[in-house]
Amino acid sequence: MLAYYYAQVKKKQEEIIRLNACRASLQGKQSEFQANEQKCLQPELSTSTWHGTLAAAFQDIREAGIHAPYLEITGAQFTKVFNAIDDKIIALQAEIVSLQQTIARLEAEARAKAEEARQS
Repeated sequence: MLAYYYAQVKKKQEEIIRLNACRASLQGKQSEFQANEQKCLQPELSTSTWHGTLAAAFQDIREAGIHAPYLEITGAQFTKVFNAIDDKIIALQAEIVSLQQTIARLEAEARAKAEEARQS
């Protein structure tokens, strides 16, 4: 029975390691997104490149339809993912503590039974 609980602790510790690695990878991706933000607005439109009502409509689409959602991804959506990862890590840590307490209780019971059997 103890082996089961030890295996569960190990499994949950490995999950935490994977989640931390995932978080680090996502932080790198977020940095890439932030570094490439200005590409949403390139090439810049000017009177020498393209102008007029179609250019203005295109610029509006670029800003509202591409740049704003891009900022949503780099900000709020990444934040939600990081929060979800952090919440899962906290939950796993709590489960590990609970499992370790169960292990300690079972080991204490086993020691008490062994001591009782030795005294009998």
